[in-house]
Amino acid sequence: MAEYYARAKLKELGVSGVAVSSAGVATIDGMPASQGALAVLEEVGMDASPHVSRVLTKEIAEEADKIYALAKSHLEVLEKEFPSVKGKAEILASKSVPDPIGLTLEEYRDSLDMISIAVDFKILSKI
Repeated sequence: MAEYYARAKLKELGVSGVAVSSAGVATIDGMPASQGALAVLEEVGMDASPHVSRVLTKEIAEEADKIYALAKSHLEVLEKEFPSVKGKAEILASKSVPDPIGLTLEEYRDSLDMISIAVDFKILSKI
């Protein structure tokens, strides 16, 4: 959800030259977005149906200029697995964004709300 929200906001603001992509420390390559994520993003006019998950690799991490983790535990894994990214990785929101996988649409909405506030404040305010 964070990838698609950030991309949509950058496009809306007319910002070019910024690539946004996602990769996970606790995922499987090639999985589609969850039905809950698709539904909640669709509610706000975003189509994430093309999404395919990918595992964060050393190459992806080192190529990134900045890495935002959604949860403190993800940041800890990231910094342990890829110590070279420690200075460019941080948690996106002021607290961990709950992973709503398998939960209600309301919990997906709550997570997207946290993501949107954090992206608007932490990322877009710097552009």
